[in-house]
Amino acid sequence: MAIVKAPFTITGTIDDLNFYVDQDKINRVRKKVDSAKTTKKNRNATNDHLIKMQGQEMSHCSKTSKIFRRLTQAFNNNAKDGSYAGRANALFLNIVKEDHKNVRGSRLVTEGIKSKYGQELLLGFESNKLRPLPLVIPSNKWTLKNHGFKYSNCNLITDLNWPEEATHVTFNLAIANWDMNTQHFTTHYGEALFSPKTNTTQDITITVTPPSEEDLHLTFVFIGFSKQIGSKHIPLHRKHNTATLIGYHYFPPQAAPEETHIENIAPPFSFA
Repeated sequence: MAIVKAPFTITGTIDDLNFYVDQDKINRVRKKVDSAKTTKKNRNATNDHLIKMQGQEMSHCSKTSKIFRRLTQAFNNNAKDGSYAGRANALFLNIVKEDHKNVRGSRLVTEGIKSKYGQELLLGFESNKLRPLPLVIPSNKWTLKNHGFKYSNCNLITDLNWPEEATHVTFNLAIANWDMNTQHFTTHYGEALFSPKTNTTQDITITVTPPSEEDLHLTFVFIGFSKQIGSKHIPLHRKHNTATLIGYHYFPPQAAPEETHIENIAPPFSFA
């Protein structure tokens, strides 16, 4: 930093030089500092551009996630943990990455869902990660076929993981059709099956007639627990219950996986 030696004091700015008097009353001169942020610099900065692109896709996925969370709101109201919304947003951020048609920042869930992997990412999504389906039904003997959930020869006491207070269990199924282009959806719920905690072996069967629209069908199963106090049945807190996406059917013809050029994929391992 230069010192001005003159019989007079100079202050102010001349071109890119800034003259000033410091705290010790010494007349100094320094080169004017460029503004750290300008509209032009902000537009051209690589990091800022990537952040902006990420923000655009996050906003798109967040809006899609809000609709997704409404598909089976009746289930989610009774089976949900605190991370539910954030995990749903993350689900669609992963799906949007399967859009290899559009550039980053313009990628769409409607394109990502066309890939087989994008669809498979939906399977097993839990509204309540504290009580995932494999924990509640450890044996995994249930099947999903012809729009129906079936668990044959189920002993409710031994084949289910019961919360400590629970005396009864409710099973239900829902199938939603979701048009991602218009964000319109229709959901059909099954007839709930309600049973006490008993050693009696029985077949758990719930069938739902799917919506007539054929866009993206998503199938959800609900398992909720309650306790009996006198003649009343009180539902347990939603943290004890389960709502899981167990099936999908994507109808448009472009559902077949698109070819992905190898140069677009970063190698999963580094050998440097």
